[in-house]
Amino acid sequence: MSPPQSYPSAHSLTRALLAGLSFPALGRAYDAVICGENGYSGTGNDSLSYSANAWNADGSGFQCMSIDNDPPAFDATWSWTSNPGSVHSYPRVSFASQQLPVPLANISSLDVGVQWSYSPGQDATSSARILNTGGLDKLGTVANVAFDMFADPDPDKAVSATTAAAEIMIWIGTVGDPWPIGYSTNRTCFKQALGSVDFTLYTGRNTRGTRVFTWVAQANETGFFHEISPLLQYLWRNDLVPSNATLGLIEFGSEAYHADANVTFSASNFSIDVSVGQAPQLDLADMPKKCSDAAAAYVRTSSWWILVVSYSATFYVLYF
Repeated sequence: MSPPQSYPSAHSLTRALLAGLSFPALGRAYDAVICGENGYSGTGNDSLSYSANAWNADGSGFQCMSIDNDPPAFDATWSWTSNPGSVHSYPRVSFASQQLPVPLANISSLDVGVQWSYSPGQDATSSARILNTGGLDKLGTVANVAFDMFADPDPDKAVSATTAAAEIMIWIGTVGDPWPIGYSTNRTCFKQALGSVDFTLYTGRNTRGTRVFTWVAQANETGFFHEISPLLQYLWRNDLVPSNATLGLIEFGSEAYHADANVTFSASNFSIDVSVGQAPQLDLADMPKKCSDAAAAYVRTSSWWILVVSYSATFYVLYF
C-alpha cells in the first residue's frame, strides 16, 4: 500500500533527502532519512546509531525516519492502518557505552535523558515539545514511547535484541491504549517510583519467547531525565532476574501500533551515563505478600530458574 497522498512515497522521500532537498512541509533538510527497516550511524557521534526498524510492516502503511546529527535528533513519520493491537515498527536510537555490557548488580547508577513529542501529520519537529493527544486520538493513534534494554547472563547474547533472554522496557509515554505484555494477568503487584514518577511493572513473554519486563509510567513524561537503576535493581533484588544478568543494549524510541493517517514522533536531547561499581542499597518499594508469592511462582516457571547441584563439595549453577 502506498503512503497517504499528503506525504511523499518512501522511495521518493529517500531520494529527495539524500540529494540534499528538504521536506516540502517543513522547508528544511536533514542529514539522513531512512525508511522501512534501514539503519544509519550518525557522523560525529560514535555513541549513537539509528534504525527506522519497521520490523512488522504489513502493507497497510509506511514509516520514514529523518535524522539530524548536530545536535542529535530525529523525526519519525508513520502510518499503519491495520491490526491496531500489533506493533508494526520501533523507530529508535541506540546508545553505545564503553561500560556495556555490565552485570546488573555492578551498576552503581544509570542516568538517562530524552525529550520527545508526538503530533498528527508530518509538520512536527524534534525542536517542538508538543503532545497533541486530541489530534492523535482523532486518527486512532496507538503507540508508546519507551526505553528498551536487553540482558542475559551471557554478555555476548546481551548485546543483541534477538539473542538476549530478557527485555526490559521503560514506557514514559502512551498514546491511545497500548497494552504491555502481561497487562491482563499481573498489573497490580509490582510498583516503584523514580522521584515523582510512579511506575507499574508488567511481565510476560513475547512471541520469540523472550521474557519481557515492562515498567509503565502513570503519566506521560515528555522530558525524562532520571537515574533509572532502581527499576533494574527491583528486578534482581526481588529475584525476578538473576543478579549476574548482563545489561548489553540500551535503545529509545516509539512502538508504533496504529494510525489512520500520518503522525510524527520526534526526539532529541539524548543522554546516557552508566557508572560501574558496587550497586547501592536503594530505597525500593516493598513487594506485598501476594506479589512475593506470585514472584516465587513466576521465577520457578521462567527461563531464569536456577538449579544448584552438589557433587563432592563442588557446586554447579545451571541456567535453563
